[in-house]
Amino acid sequence: MTTWSITPVIDWLMHKGRHMASPEEVVGELCARVRAAGLPIERVGFFFWTLHPQDLGIALQWDGERVSVLRGDRGLRQSEAYINSPAARIVAGERVIRRRLERDDCPIDFPVIAEVKALGMTDYVMSEVIFSSGQRNSVSLATRRPGGFTDHDIEEVQRLLHPFALVMENFTNRELARTLLETYLGRSAGLRVLEGQIQRGDGEEIDAVIWFSDLRESTPLAARLGERRFLELLNDYFEATAGAVLEHGGEVLRFIGDASLAVFPVPGIAERRATCERAVGAARSVRVKAGEANARRAGAGLPTFAYGVGLHLGRVLYGNIGTPTRLEFSVIGAAANETARIESLCKDTGRDVVVSGGVTQALGEQWESLGTFELRGVGRAIEVYAMPDEAPA
Repeated sequence: MTTWSITPVIDWLMHKGRHMASPEEVVGELCARVRAAGLPIERVGFFFWTLHPQDLGIALQWDGERVSVLRGDRGLRQSEAYINSPAARIVAGERVIRRRLERDDCPIDFPVIAEVKALGMTDYVMSEVIFSSGQRNSVSLATRRPGGFTDHDIEEVQRLLHPFALVMENFTNRELARTLLETYLGRSAGLRVLEGQIQRGDGEEIDAVIWFSDLRESTPLAARLGERRFLELLNDYFEATAGAVLEHGGEVLRFIGDASLAVFPVPGIAERRATCERAVGAARSVRVKAGEANARRAGAGLPTFAYGVGLHLGRVLYGNIGTPTRLEFSVIGAAANETARIESLCKDTGRDVVVSGGVTQALGEQWESLGTFELRGVGRAIEVYAMPDEAPA
């Protein structure tokens, strides 16, 4: 067989490949270049562990033409698919696993081995890919070439794995930063921080529909349930309220005990009505989500919860506040304070959603007025309205 070299692929990876937009693009181009260089690969799988609120790991699989992405949730390590996989053995400390599928004595000791043999593969290799943190990831390769991989093939692949690990670790670290910032700051705020708005005072004035929601009777609920079960109730409540905000394109900025602050930024006057419709749509969705959550809780013999939502249209400063070494991306201004006071009127009026006149005017709808109220700390009276029980036809 003709001797081939992985060197051109390594050069491409370190000079151009690492600048590509995503791991999927890198993997697709890398595999095509490795095959063009002389390695007869038909199928390649890359398996990486991640730090993500939902996903535990990610798999990038190349089938000779395109790359598919599979994500494993937090139950992955307990799944039969993982436990009975070569990847689990790599994590446990094995460096290389190889199965020469043409041989009569080749053990079919993993489901994936039976799978690739059925596809006509003659050789299968999985090798460790270790990040600088010590995290043990893996890559698998399969070929249909009679005789399988040569010793030279394996040596050249091993030469590639270290620079490949460096490039992929850079991608995963960037993805980790983005994921954590989005999770703890919100999508828009996280993006702004990544783009460099990291100094105290960085920010801009924006028009927005401001959302404030609060849990009703939280103190007696906490005393009745205890810390752990009250935390479970809080998560059900936030999934219904903050979850609805996210699903309708809003930005959750803060969780303040059992309350949450969110915004629906208004890009321009022309988008004001559509933005108000999304915010109101989120409030209607809360009714559905909270109803479903409470039905589950009641069925399990657990206490249900009630909530209040206040919506207000106004101008706020959207940016970094805090100390030089401990910052938070949030909104400040009179409109934000007014929204919290509007939400507090849910208790006084017995309504689950109370909005200001600015929202109803932008919608162009006539809602039931709940009256004009002097809001504590605001210094002016505001007329507020109750969201109808049903959406307009």
